[in-house]
Amino acid sequence: MGNTLNIHCPFCSSANIVKNGHPHSAQLEFFCKSCHKYLYENTIKGYPSTKIPFPVIAYLLYFRKKIPDFSYMRKYRRFVNYWLIYLRVSDKEVSRQTIHHWIHEFEPLLDSVISFDEASNFCHNRIKNLAKDRPSFRPIPYKDVLRFLEHKFGKQFVMNLIKTDDKFFKQLVEVISKHGVFSWEFDDKNSLEGSIGQRPVSAG
Repeated sequence: MGNTLNIHCPFCSSANIVKNGHPHSAQLEFFCKSCHKYLYENTIKGYPSTKIPFPVIAYLLYFRKKIPDFSYMRKYRRFVNYWLIYLRVSDKEVSRQTIHHWIHEFEPLLDSVISFDEASNFCHNRIKNLAKDRPSFRPIPYKDVLRFLEHKFGKQFVMNLIKTDDKFFKQLVEVISKHGVFSWEFDDKNSLEGSIGQRPVSAG
């Protein structure tokens, strides 16, 4: 019977790979019978070895590329640590130095090694698995999210994002509305007011 895993060894390109259980960690291990290397799923996909799942890091870096405020490390670090706790992949905050390392080492791998869809699917599947023992979050109305984005980043940014990257825009709205990411911004009641002198995007 042939190999039904449909994966190849990154060291020798052989498809002669078998599952090897979970001998040392929660990750499923594989064994290449051709070159006798032990592999993990992340290794097979070409992901770098990281303590925090690489798709999570990639997901956060994709947000950094799109959100203007995340050029400021203080704001980006707050977002990163909120998200890591929300996904329960780290029980302590990561430092500025760690985030700088991610940006330098892993940001060039976006799109070439992992797509936004792959990173997003990993994170949202994890959210789904955690939902059963997580307190329910009261969703923020869609129109309020649009007003917040316009007030925070400007109407032009929102319109450009809708036109150029509708997929990311929809995900940005979803993580704010359904999962409370950026929810701290709503502590300021003014954040939910439309931009002065402009017709809000939520009005059409």
